[in-house]
Amino acid sequence: MIDFARRKYGVFLNEQYRRPSGFIGQFIGARMARQHQPENKWSVSLLDLQPSDHVLEIGFGPGIAIALLASLTPAGHIAGIDYSRKMVSLASRRNREAIQSGRVALCYGEASALPFASESFDKVLSIHALYFWRDPVEVLREGWRVLKPGGTFALTFLPKDRWPGGDQAATINGVYSGEEVVCLMKEAGFVQAHIERGPEPKPFRELAVVGVKY
Repeated sequence: MIDFARRKYGVFLNEQYRRPSGFIGQFIGARMARQHQPENKWSVSLLDLQPSDHVLEIGFGPGIAIALLASLTPAGHIAGIDYSRKMVSLASRRNREAIQSGRVALCYGEASALPFASESFDKVLSIHALYFWRDPVEVLREGWRVLKPGGTFALTFLPKDRWPGGDQAATINGVYSGEEVVCLMKEAGFVQAHIERGPEPKPFRELAVVGVKY
């Protein structure tokens, strides 16, 4: 009975991280904002942003990286899509001024069906969203589609060898090694894709795969 309850709680918590909602979703959003500051800053740094860049974040959560992206592109535009209406609400409040000025636009929707024109972004970013994509290649193909030629897609995630649970992580859907994500990127159309590792000497568990559209 206890094991069953734990499994049910695990499923519930996983669903909340995939699609935060209600009071629990608000709590998870606040937790994300605290926990993911280092990888947000590092992931944004991988994009080599220019002041006029148009950037899309897929799965923006509480909107921390959105705010940083907006601060670094004063002549550009930032868009974001998230599968949680709660996160859209939280991120919209956090980025209210930039939204009101027309420099940021956030929306609710599916990562596998991006509501943006082809070749409309210079950069695409996604942080800790890979685990929740039912078909990652489909999402990556959409990212490839909306990128301009020469555009960059930076995908940050926790690789399976550093996932809690050790060897059991290999059996979890949505958990990948860096090399596996490079293969997914190339299957989606990114001819060039490589692994970036987090900053040292600070312990940093995440890594990123960066793909370039040619």
